[in-house]
Amino acid sequence: MPDGTFWRHNQAGDLPGIGNRINTSQLIKLVQANNKKRGFTYTHKPVLGTTKQAIKNRAAIQSANKNGFTINLSGNNPKHADELAELDIAPVVTVVSENYPDSGHTPAGRKIIVCPAQTKDNVTCKTCKLCSVQNRPIIGFRAHGNGKKLAELTAVK
Repeated sequence: MPDGTFWRHNQAGDLPGIGNRINTSQLIKLVQANNKKRGFTYTHKPVLGTTKQAIKNRAAIQSANKNGFTINLSGNNPKHADELAELDIAPVVTVVSENYPDSGHTPAGRKIIVCPAQTKDNVTCKTCKLCSVQNRPIIGFRAHGNGKKLAELTAVK
């Protein structure tokens, strides 16, 4: 890919690895392949707590972000997003309810902006690119699609 290319890793799925473990050698290769590009992805791999795996995952995600490959920590709801943001290792996204306003705040007062592709007719992921930006507010994704009912239950916790 040419320098400056905007791309998303894993339309569906997560970081390389089995179960809760991030395969750091494969992640390093992704980060290297992303050099001078604008790659990004999302992860639900565990990063909270004091288990060895959570600590290793945090270090791997923080390193990838510091080296230009944006990994968004995926929150289940605004409260969970606060817990993830408190780590200060990566940008955060979260699920919000279907009727969540275009912008709001987490319980701790962090700003949430609903995904512009969900709020504006003339915006797509390709034109927005906000998820690839590391220094930005939390992005909220309104519950939608086949998993909408389950997402709604998670988002309001």
